[in-house]
This record gives sequence, C-alpha cells and structure tokens, in this order.
Amino acid sequence: MSSIVLQYVLIVFLVVGIAYLVYILKDKGIGIKDDYFGIASFILSTLSQDEATPENVKKIIRAVGKAVEYVEVNYKDEDNAMKEDTAMELSKESLAALNLTNPLPEDSIRYIVRLAAALLPKK
Repeated sequence: MSSIVLQYVLIVFLVVGIAYLVYILKDKGIGIKDDYFGIASFILSTLSQDEATPENVKKIIRAVGKAVEYVEVNYKDEDNAMKEDTAMELSKESLAALNLTNPLPEDSIRYIVRLAAALLPKK
C-alpha cells in the first residue's frame, strides 16, 4: 500500500516540476518550439544585439545543414573525421557569406555540424 502512495507522490512531484520548468521558460520569454536542441539560445547569445534574431539562427542552421548534406552526398566513402573537417570548412565559408559581425566560435560550429550529421535522413 505504501509503495502505491509513494508512486503517486512521485508522479505529482514530476508533474509539478515540469509545470515549474514551463513557467520559468515562459517567464523568460523562451519559446520551446523555437529553441532547436538548445542551440538557438546559445547562438543568439554569441551574436550582436542587432543580429540576434530567430531568422539569423535559422539561416545559420540551414547553412551548416546544407554543408553537411553536401559532404555526406559527395564524400560517402571517406572517414567521419575527414567529412567533419570538410563540413567545418564549408560551413565557415557559408557563414562568412552571411556577413555576421560576431562570428560563431569554431567549437559551436563543430557541434552544429555533428548534430546536423546525426539528424540526416538515412538513405
């Protein structure tokens, strides 16, 4: 009997915790659907104030995604380290074309490349 009560109490704590998390996110003005794996808020924090828009985040993610897709299609037989380095170089070139005043750090681009590679559809 006590285990059933304990399970109900834990479920109540879980629901209250999730509700509190949603409340905090709404209080800070963060839209959950607009934050792609936590990347959007990180990218927005590295951009300058006038460039920190969700549209720029989408452009950055699309540019990196296209570079990763190009590398995966054209370098199928290469090892993953070489493909990652090639995607990094192509991503840097495409991000330079966006003319951002504060460039993204290399580690951030590398993480986005890895996420984009992981999210590619299997063929």
